[in-house]
Amino acid sequence: MYCLESFCTDPVENLNFEEKLCSLNTEIFMLWRNSPSIIVGRYGNIENDVDVDFANSNNIKIVRRNSGGGTVYHDLGNVNYSFIMKDNKNLTLEYFSRIIIKTLYKIGINANLEFSHNDIKADGLKISGSAQYHNHGVILHHGTLLFDSDLKIMQKILKNCGHVANIRPMLKNDMNINEFMKGIFENVEF
Repeated sequence: MYCLESFCTDPVENLNFEEKLCSLNTEIFMLWRNSPSIIVGRYGNIENDVDVDFANSNNIKIVRRNSGGGTVYHDLGNVNYSFIMKDNKNLTLEYFSRIIIKTLYKIGINANLEFSHNDIKADGLKISGSAQYHNHGVILHHGTLLFDSDLKIMQKILKNCGHVANIRPMLKNDMNINEFMKGIFENVEF
């Protein structure tokens, strides 16, 4: 499996890049970040999920993705991950979530999977959500890792924001986002 990092922070470009990677017939694990933006699931209702006036007045892009799942807020304190693999029935949301949970444990975060929403939680608070879709024999599974996001903005812009937390304050050894991403690459096992 190839591991790569996108240094682009434009949400439209990053989502398009994911799509292009799906056509390569190569298994890929990618980390990426977006500038402040709202990413809406395939079937999400923007008006029900997002304070559109707040987004517009703060130049926060609203972008729709191809996968399902809920509406999420991205900023440069959030790390996104993507798995692109040949599709098979064993590659469930739980399968990929378990990989992320094991990786976080190696970095120093004791997380668990909440099955009702496929959320990853630590200390009872959501630190990661994920979604996936299947297309022409390929599965794209992607998710968020709230490392050091602006939770006040997130709660202001998302109408249905639950109980979330950042990973950074939970770490015993403080690290910056680049060190965190390096830790993910060094510890992820497929």
